[in-house]
Amino acid sequence: MKTFVRAASTAALLAAVSATLTPSASASEVGTAATTINYPQAQASYDNNPGNGRESWLWASNWGSSKIRIDAQHYDNSISYDLVVEPNQARSVNFNKDIWRIRYCWFDSRVNYWGCHGWS
Repeated sequence: MKTFVRAASTAALLAAVSATLTPSASASEVGTAATTINYPQAQASYDNNPGNGRESWLWASNWGSSKIRIDAQHYDNSISYDLVVEPNQARSVNFNKDIWRIRYCWFDSRVNYWGCHGWS
């Protein structure tokens, strides 16, 4: 009987640990509101529950003098480079999967290069 009780206790402990190690629900499943991040001369927002039939929505406004790009990393680790915004413009895109995090990139026309901040 002691062996059975020990085995049952171990199984329960493993189940509890396993449950805490599983990935949490995505933002769209818990219904979070849009996340807005301010950058130098720009602002970006993303929403994993936009209410428009798509999984996620990404928007940016650029009031700087060079074009910017907002990259979206999804929960499957893929990255979308679809949101490029010209100076004094705003733009949005929709995706068929949730956004995990975003990063701000700016274009340096002198060297034809995109520089990027870290992920937020």
